[in-house]
Amino acid sequence: MTERLWRERTPAAIPEAGVWDVVVCGGGPAGIAAAIAAGRTGARTLLIEQLTNVGGMNPGAHTNLCCDSPGGPIFIELEMRLAQIGHAHRTFRPERDLDKAGRVHLHGEMLKAVAMEMLLEAKVELRFGTFVSAAELAGNRVIGVIATGKGGARLFRAGVVVDCTADADVAASAGAPFFKGDPQDGRVQHVNYKPVLGGQKTEVFELQKPEPAVLREMARQAVAAGLLHPPTGIFKPMAECFPFDDRTGKMNFDYWEIANVDPTDAAAVSRTLAECQRAALEMIRFARQNLPGFEKAYIARFPALLGTRESRRIAGQYVLTRDDVLTGRKFADGIARACFFMDFHDSPPGSTTPYSIDFKRANRPPPGDYYEIPYRALVPREIEALLVAGRCISSDRSAHASLRVQPTCFFTGEAAGLGAAMAVKSGQLPGALDAGPIRAATLSLQGNQR
Repeated sequence: MTERLWRERTPAAIPEAGVWDVVVCGGGPAGIAAAIAAGRTGARTLLIEQLTNVGGMNPGAHTNLCCDSPGGPIFIELEMRLAQIGHAHRTFRPERDLDKAGRVHLHGEMLKAVAMEMLLEAKVELRFGTFVSAAELAGNRVIGVIATGKGGARLFRAGVVVDCTADADVAASAGAPFFKGDPQDGRVQHVNYKPVLGGQKTEVFELQKPEPAVLREMARQAVAAGLLHPPTGIFKPMAECFPFDDRTGKMNFDYWEIANVDPTDAAAVSRTLAECQRAALEMIRFARQNLPGFEKAYIARFPALLGTRESRRIAGQYVLTRDDVLTGRKFADGIARACFFMDFHDSPPGSTTPYSIDFKRANRPPPGDYYEIPYRALVPREIEALLVAGRCISSDRSAHASLRVQPTCFFTGEAAGLGAAMAVKSGQLPGALDAGPIRAATLSLQGNQR
């Protein structure tokens, strides 16, 4: 069942910031690729990002490992540039990975810099510290977005807007229909919080650490005494003995999964961030007092973002399905390829990690194969002059669990950027384009990826 947002009319007094051919909203993987692709065609392109850097989940949520699925030409170029300076490396682990290319680790801070270099080379204009709040429409056509930065709210006019917000914020604000969460109860996949610690002597801890049962009881007593406050909804590790993880028998200092957080709910996101920061401080105090090697431990860095996995998915001209993933379906308008398994981090009655290699094989395309994502999955229903890329493209929940990973977001972002620029140049609406030239461009380097 699709949903819609109530759309507030924009006050007439908001001043205009300018006019661009293409405005890309969101500077994560999809937005980076969309803006570079559009800019390289010669289209005047603007990228709007709420943070003060690009990169999205990688630097923002400390999600540096990209899953084993293709990423498209711009992703390949980004990886190559990072590898040349020693900050991208691939690993293949047969007990973990099913695509022969393996997974690639991209250094978050260097990714910010190299992506910025590529954006500036493509003559992309940028607005950092600017939050996109709504689409501006003329009838059912998007003619720009309202975004607020230090100078106040402004109207950024565009020939075509590309929504790379991860949550389909622009599409939803325009009145486009969308899906959200599980169709039965609306639950969404867990979010991550990954603080970075410093000052600990890991080798000392490993040599002198108490037995797992002792560690667990120490943590349980600290929680019971109110010395440790697990974040609301904590799923991994369990609240009772936070931060001890019963599943691994170890202290889990730097990777927490939290359930029941809707990434489109500002209050829930803010509460979770605040509670996680408090929990990290309390954890440091606990560790310094009780754990060998942690006497001088400290919080080296907080993530700027929650590691979110799921929120809205647009209802597009085509809805990619679980069956499409499992059968490795191909499309005449296929503009991206993907092969990651349907990876849920879900609460009951859903499934969650860890998954066996047999489970992964049974929940992805056949061995050595891939599925394609059609251009139509980037085109929302009922709304014109708008494309959507990244994890919020049109799919059912199962397909989304496969396509949500960072390389695939780069892939669909590149296709959306090309489509937006081609639409402006040809005077067509994005939904009316022949996807053939986009397909030829995005799949041109596919042989180098596998």
